[in-house]
Amino acid sequence: MKRTFGSRVAVVLGADAESFRVRLRFDDGLEVAIDLSPLFVRPRGLASEVLKGGAFARCFVESGALAWPNGLELCPDTLRTWAEKQLADAAA
Repeated sequence: MKRTFGSRVAVVLGADAESFRVRLRFDDGLEVAIDLSPLFVRPRGLASEVLKGGAFARCFVESGALAWPNGLELCPDTLRTWAEKQLADAAA
């Protein structure tokens, strides 16, 4: 899969707080559910605050990044890299 740097998250299609998965659509049309459990299974800092406040499913798009009300933001290029890795792993 071709890596697309500079892509942005266009919309959050859904978020599941139990599995720590967020379904996103990027601005180029790629739709994927990204597993964010590495950040939220043993959360620290702002990730911990998201869970304490029960705000995982309240994520939104802020300037192309995935964000939460407490100020936590995930870089769209990083999300895209994780998405492409998960897709490649699933195809293998």
